[in-house]
Amino acid sequence: MTNHVVLGGNGVIGRETISALLARGHSVSSVGRSASVSAGATSVVADLLDAASVMNAVEGAEVAYLTVGVSYSTKVWRRDWPTIMQNTIDACLAHGTRLVYFDNVYAYGRTDAPMTESTPIRPSSKKGVLRASLLAALGTAARERGLDYTVGRSADFYGPDAATSAFNTFALDNVAKGKPPIWLFDSHQPHSMTYTPDIGEALAVLGTDERARGRAWHLPTAAPALSGADYLELATGGKLAHKTMSATMMRVGALFISEARESLEMAYQYTAPYVFDSSAFESTFGIAATPYREGIAAAQERAGVLSR
Repeated sequence: MTNHVVLGGNGVIGRETISALLARGHSVSSVGRSASVSAGATSVVADLLDAASVMNAVEGAEVAYLTVGVSYSTKVWRRDWPTIMQNTIDACLAHGTRLVYFDNVYAYGRTDAPMTESTPIRPSSKKGVLRASLLAALGTAARERGLDYTVGRSADFYGPDAATSAFNTFALDNVAKGKPPIWLFDSHQPHSMTYTPDIGEALAVLGTDERARGRAWHLPTAAPALSGADYLELATGGKLAHKTMSATMMRVGALFISEARESLEMAYQYTAPYVFDSSAFESTFGIAATPYREGIAAAQERAGVLSR
């Protein structure tokens, strides 16, 4: 059995990755600020902002997965992400550990075409610039220090217990409470979403299949992308009216709510087509994405349980 360590193991992506690795018979350590919530994983309490903690957590691992979530704030991202990434790089190099990094699409910036692994890194937001700098740090470590790393990238994600997902928060959680679900900015645009259990399965593949090494992969995401209105129709079964939060409403909310303020610079992802192509991963590894209808039903079932 290969020893795997998941940095950020208590987040939804970490939990799904751990589940997929355990199902494959691997030994897994879950690293977080508190004890692991994943049965079957060894719990390691550590602070990823502390170099010594990360060094100790990665020791003995053949593969490390960086899946940690950082508070959705440009200020916090700028303060914490470079340190987390550097600590992770240093620990992986010190122990000869391969790194699988879970990324989003912010570094691409605005694009008129479907996003593929060949889409240029041209960030158009402050958060995108930060994410691009993390990719640059990985590339530099590979060229100059021999880091062995792979990137797994997803679109906006949703799924069971995905508390940081906008779709879960504004749509599924509302429906579970009998409230109208909400889409952001423009519900007529196509918008790809990646199902969190699919992310976990795919990251496990990236960490265990030699064909994945040394490049970025788009993780399995259902196609074609539906529109916001389509997703809300699936979420309600046509039984509840749904709403769109306009840019004006978001700006008003931004005066009082930090999450709304932080989301404004990412509005371009909702006011134009946001289409994510994962065909390279799917054809290489023979793994298909979960259809939206099935994924939404599974996420709703969990949201309904939590609302009771």
